[in-house]
Amino acid sequence: MSLELYPPPSEILSPDIITTQRSLERQKTAEKERLFLVYAKQWWREFLEIRQENQSKLVKIFAQDENGVNRPVCSYVRVLRAGRLLESPRQAARLVSLLGLEKAPVVGGGGGGKQEQWCSLLAFLCRNKGDCEDHATLLCSLLLGFGLDAYVCVGTKPKGLAHTWVMTRGTDSTITFWESLTAHRYLHQAIDPDAPPLAPQPRPSYPYRTVGCVFNHKTFLANCQPSDAVELCAFDFHNQSRWKVMSEEAVGSVCSPGSATSLPPLPPLCGPSLEPSAASNRLELEMRYLVVEHRKVRVQKNNSVPGQSPYLVRARTWSEPVP
Repeated sequence: MSLELYPPPSEILSPDIITTQRSLERQKTAEKERLFLVYAKQWWREFLEIRQENQSKLVKIFAQDENGVNRPVCSYVRVLRAGRLLESPRQAARLVSLLGLEKAPVVGGGGGGKQEQWCSLLAFLCRNKGDCEDHATLLCSLLLGFGLDAYVCVGTKPKGLAHTWVMTRGTDSTITFWESLTAHRYLHQAIDPDAPPLAPQPRPSYPYRTVGCVFNHKTFLANCQPSDAVELCAFDFHNQSRWKVMSEEAVGSVCSPGSATSLPPLPPLCGPSLEPSAASNRLELEMRYLVVEHRKVRVQKNNSVPGQSPYLVRARTWSEPVP
């Protein structure tokens, strides 16, 4: 395989120039990551000073990828447009739920524990299986591609099990939870803790217990409300007394496309090589042929039985169901 550039360059760059340029780009990327780490530490200290209960909330700023590199969680979400491959957001949720669920095991067993590892979109699609974090980031990326205001939620399920799912905000402030493992959707209605005891309260149908933070490709918010219980949370992200937001400029410096050379490429989405209607017709013709051949064999076998009329045998054979 050969690679040619058109139009051809007027002069060929020397290996020293290419090596120097790559070194400068790596240094620039490392400086951006260092500045973001300094900002994240300061932001985390300010978050802990807001309320004592914030120390126990599940707020995740960094996650380790399949290469063992700690990356901001916002870098795992990208705007992924499926074009005509997917007709609706619900179809996208169904597609993500069909991918296999596999928890990364701890090296050496670890007593049945869970290894903290997230996969990039490209690695997840290549493996065709992953943990709940991988399903949630892929579903959020697809929903963003449909133009929805989507976020990945990090929290817990009953019994305190860590879990991630997807949330979308409608134009009328409607909050919808999307379970990426099952494609189920749940409508969120907050419970008013200050309501009278006999006042009717909505009963939550979602399997989520707490939420510590939400994020997408350019926004990161931590829950600083008195309680992190999902049924008591108000998802009003503009209210700084309830959600502490991270600077979008700081997040974009390390998570936006082209900001860092260390970010994996966006996976290309291609249409299926199999035409469903043509394959269905071909399969139907093949099944018809096999049924006819099977019946011919049975007729010939029954005709060889002595003492039976071939017409009666043929009529009985065609009336019997195919085994």
